[in-house]
Amino acid sequence: MSKINILTKDVYTKIAAGEVVDKPASVVKELVENSIDAHATNITIEILDGGITQIKVSDNGSGIDADDFNKVFLPHATSKIKSIADLNKIGTLGFRGEALASIAAVSKVTLSSKTESDDEGHQIKVFGGEMEDIVPIGATTGTYIVVDELFYNIPARKKFLKKPKQEETEITNYVSRLILANPNISIKYIADNKIVYQSYGSGLYDAIYSIYGKSIVDNIFSFEFSRDNYKFYGYLGKPTYTKPNRTYQTLIINGRYVINQTVSTSVFRAYENHIMKNSFPFYVINMEIPLDKVDVNVHPNKLDVKFEDNNLLFGIIYSEISNILYHINDTKKITTEDDDSKENVDISKLENTSNIGTEFNKLEYESNEIKEVSLVGEKEHVYESNKEKNDEIDFKNKINETTAQYKINNSVMEDFDFKVQQPNTVDNNEGISIPDSNVDQQSIQLLQDASYKIIGTIFNTYILVEKNNKVLLIDQHAGHERILFDKFNKDLESQQINTQPLLIPYVIDCNYMEAQFIKENITLINSMGFDISEFGDNSFKISSEPVVFNNIDISQIFDNILNDIDNNLILSKQNVIRDYIAKKACKAAVKANDCLSDSEIDHLVTLLNNENQVLLCPHGRPIVVELDKKEIEKWFKRIV
Repeated sequence: MSKINILTKDVYTKIAAGEVVDKPASVVKELVENSIDAHATNITIEILDGGITQIKVSDNGSGIDADDFNKVFLPHATSKIKSIADLNKIGTLGFRGEALASIAAVSKVTLSSKTESDDEGHQIKVFGGEMEDIVPIGATTGTYIVVDELFYNIPARKKFLKKPKQEETEITNYVSRLILANPNISIKYIADNKIVYQSYGSGLYDAIYSIYGKSIVDNIFSFEFSRDNYKFYGYLGKPTYTKPNRTYQTLIINGRYVINQTVSTSVFRAYENHIMKNSFPFYVINMEIPLDKVDVNVHPNKLDVKFEDNNLLFGIIYSEISNILYHINDTKKITTEDDDSKENVDISKLENTSNIGTEFNKLEYESNEIKEVSLVGEKEHVYESNKEKNDEIDFKNKINETTAQYKINNSVMEDFDFKVQQPNTVDNNEGISIPDSNVDQQSIQLLQDASYKIIGTIFNTYILVEKNNKVLLIDQHAGHERILFDKFNKDLESQQINTQPLLIPYVIDCNYMEAQFIKENITLINSMGFDISEFGDNSFKISSEPVVFNNIDISQIFDNILNDIDNNLILSKQNVIRDYIAKKACKAAVKANDCLSDSEIDHLVTLLNNENQVLLCPHGRPIVVELDKKEIEKWFKRIV
């Protein structure tokens, strides 16, 4: 007896619909993509009850020919592709020919459309996949489609829908990405008769503003670069402005909003040295790449894509964005929001105070006590007093005396030109060095020239610098930590790594995939200071480790190495041992409450003033905070 059944049309169309249409947001996505493919410049989206009750999409696109109305809702009917060869170069958002048929199979659809060449429009209604007659109507050029009672004929599917507000949230999230992906299209989004988003097709910056508001656009900057037939442009968030999750990240490939782990990871790795842990950068990245280098035919939802060469793409994005971030000013600015409600001043209280300013000025010029009031610790950047010059000479002598104290495996650490005079506490006799930072000469610099004044320190932690009507507060620990971190990274890249043998070799056991990954990268791992070699099937022996990391956790290091094996991403030294470098820099750097001499303060500021010096510590904290004179004058009500 035969056990194989031939499914009827009403069954297999509903099964197919489940792949394409699983929630109201899927319907909105498919309908709006059709509008975009029809070259619409104005699109309106309306939903009721999270799209469960009704979804409307109208556009001013090219419309549907009267002769095509009887084909629109047939399965696999599309105007986007004709042959298999077209799948290798898909340039439209839709191409499968499944969306309208799937939507019509599980809802009540009314479609009205008119082309510019037709004298009148046409309308068709489809209930549960059954088409009614096509009728002529009066209409303007474009398409208007209404989807009512989604899943009305599949109760089992409908009961698994979320609450209307949750479904609305998913649609809202999609529409926000849609606006960012199509900044030159005017898009209006209405939920339950309230306008949620309204973009005007006036460019990406305005689109970002319409979605996220002023706080975001005040903390982003534009970028653009091209390599190997790949073009990238859009907006990146400043390293000082991060978010606790990835929902503020948008990737658009050839006009299509997608989600891709390779790109997401490469951007995060570029930002990793600039932001705090458990935080994520903002970005809207547009990629224009050859159509034959990307496969969008991965899943019916078309959100996932595959690239011809993941490693090439990862390397381009990582290196270019890293370069951009190292060339921007990471100074955090303190500002006060303008207050629209100004304080009302009682004029009567000022009647008898007209001469106060005159009397105070007389005191200021005539009283010796007032003339002697000054900020303790103030000094000009260029040393003028003999005492300060002598301090500087003594400081250099101390360097020579303390350099010999720093030896690791009989190798003297170089570039020790900074010694800290710490408070008289236990174990505080050890000097700490800040090496020279040889950063490529570029345009960004903390102070630009020598016309700044170092005021002194507050709380033995923050250095105050006056420059061009601004006050800069520099965190001495974070600044020193950054310089050391960059130095360790530079040594790592230049192979200047001392190693020490392990008393007992460490053995790593892997599965087959992990072993192959280590074999492919074994030269790179050796260059990090690990003497690693094969030790039987899928095992490796580590005989030595880098000296720079005391008591390093080798198992954790190799967990980091194998972290991205599933994505087959490029392995880099910095990614593998970044945390150890950061910890080493943090431990060796001057601390808060360390008392620095004038010479040491000046030297630290000079190092931080190197062009293109990153002004964020390895953990993402700002090194410098900038306060404008105007903001201070607002505090004292000199200006309003």
